[in-house]
Amino acid sequence: MPKGTPEEGEEKLRDKLIRKLTGRAPGAIEREQKKSLPDRLKWLEKKHKGSDKDAAKAAGISLTTWRRWRSGKQKPKADSIGKLDKATRDALVPKGRRKRISESTNKGGGTYAAAPTGGAQMSAWVTISSDSRPRDLNLGGNLPPGRLDQVVNAYVEKGEAAAVEELKKAIGEYLHVDPDVIHIHDVTGLDWGPLREPKDSGDDTGSGGTDEQGEIF
Repeated sequence: MPKGTPEEGEEKLRDKLIRKLTGRAPGAIEREQKKSLPDRLKWLEKKHKGSDKDAAKAAGISLTTWRRWRSGKQKPKADSIGKLDKATRDALVPKGRRKRISESTNKGGGTYAAAPTGGAQMSAWVTISSDSRPRDLNLGGNLPPGRLDQVVNAYVEKGEAAAVEELKKAIGEYLHVDPDVIHIHDVTGLDWGPLREPKDSGDDTGSGGTDEQGEIF
């Protein structure tokens, strides 16, 4: 039987996804929004190696306006706050982590002498129609190259809920079903790393085989 409700599963999926994207618990933007405006700007400048010019450019704000905000001479309007939030989400996902995510899927993107190791993996209790069971989802070898870049982009552009929805779409593509019929009750693992060809193609990687959907068994 499922270990939790779909609502609890969705919360766990959100928690693990945001931690994997940012290294932080969900709600980072809300916590940043509680800080003073100068502190928010200082944080973004720090993420851009101390450059207010680069931080302002990343947020799509003129340097003059940025410095007026910083000094308290001007307050941002609602649309500018939205730009600031987007720039904050963008800065929360390190470049190295983006590269690992981008390289974690590879179906059709290259040939390997043996089944590659690593890549995007997810372990969860999933119900599809009446089929409810724990599944180890081998996303890495079964989704197109860079597919999970769209999850990162959804987070940066629209936030946490959008990122979760994009990941669920990717899972639906992997399982060949409409994401709306997928109910996730529990998430015990979510990980990604670049797909790698085993050094010795005759080695037993210990990962077992995969079924027709690419699930590890």
